[in-house]
Amino acid sequence: MRTLASIKRIGKIHPIDGKDKIALAEVDGWTVIVQKSDYNKGDLCVYVEIDSVLPEKPEFEFLRSKDFRIKTMKMAGCISQGICFPLSILPVGNYNEGDDVTEIVGVKKWERKDATDINEAAEAKAATKAKYPKWLMRFKWFRQLVYKRGDHRQSKAFPDFINKTDETRIQNAPFYLASDNPWVVTEKVDGQSGTFAVVRRKRLFKTSYEYIVCSRNLRLFTKDASSYWAVSDKYEIEKRLCEYLNEHTDCEWVAIQGECISPKVQGNKYKVQEPDLFVFNFVLPTGRIGSNEAAEIINGMGMKFVPIIGTMKLPKTVPETLVFAHGNSALGHTIREGVVCRSLDGKQSFKAVDPLFLIKYNE
Repeated sequence: MRTLASIKRIGKIHPIDGKDKIALAEVDGWTVIVQKSDYNKGDLCVYVEIDSVLPEKPEFEFLRSKDFRIKTMKMAGCISQGICFPLSILPVGNYNEGDDVTEIVGVKKWERKDATDINEAAEAKAATKAKYPKWLMRFKWFRQLVYKRGDHRQSKAFPDFINKTDETRIQNAPFYLASDNPWVVTEKVDGQSGTFAVVRRKRLFKTSYEYIVCSRNLRLFTKDASSYWAVSDKYEIEKRLCEYLNEHTDCEWVAIQGECISPKVQGNKYKVQEPDLFVFNFVLPTGRIGSNEAAEIINGMGMKFVPIIGTMKLPKTVPETLVFAHGNSALGHTIREGVVCRSLDGKQSFKAVDPLFLIKYNE
């Protein structure tokens, strides 16, 4: 579960011109408007990230007009992302800097209603709970046992051997900016995340291939009218991934992950006429490969990779990185959502989402 509320330390407090009662606090790489009288440099607080929804409790009643949602806002000429609360909102106990208190506070992730063209909430209700501890699925022998029994077909759970797509925000990992190494920078495309995989099943006298299509959180067993299956057919993804496995006989499975854009998704910012897919991950059992190599493979399969901005050294501060993230999209007449930065080998990565994009689209 993603950490949406945690114990953080106030880094610095900056005055805001013309404002006596509020100030701009630094919390890790985030900037948050706070009541000047409530916090000092070095204080611990409960920090709640953007993209969060707080529970309907008396202490959060002041957020009712905003549907209890925390989002990026601009006030007094300052960008504020998130909200700070005193530790007194927590039950009595011992808390340390870095503690995840998402469940204690009751914070949920905000999901845009038209973010996906399938009803994930309804799908999730129907999904069967996993019967086995997740860590067991990382072993090949155990996965083969599960598939032999056929138990995997009773569950719509996301495959355990593939990581879900959710990049760390640079505000939560500013240490990456200390690196002097070059990073591959790609445009962050605003769509709905999809995962497509083929698994090789070797038996005594026969080899078969299982095709897997997933939304961000769930496996979609039944072909439907969603953009996931539309792009699957458009690019013959099953065929392309099977061909890759046939060429790489030592590989047990292969997966690609990308953003599906569609006239029905995210307000169609890119003004497309039909569903399309921009791949950002090429994943093997050994892990995700680097973006430049992945782009070559994907382009060779006749598919599209997310726009690569370049390979470069990064700014040294979070504010500079957020300014760097701002720019025009390569896909349409709109500003881009931001950028994703990856190490050359693809093992390390983070995203920098442009606050101006979030404000413009009320996200």
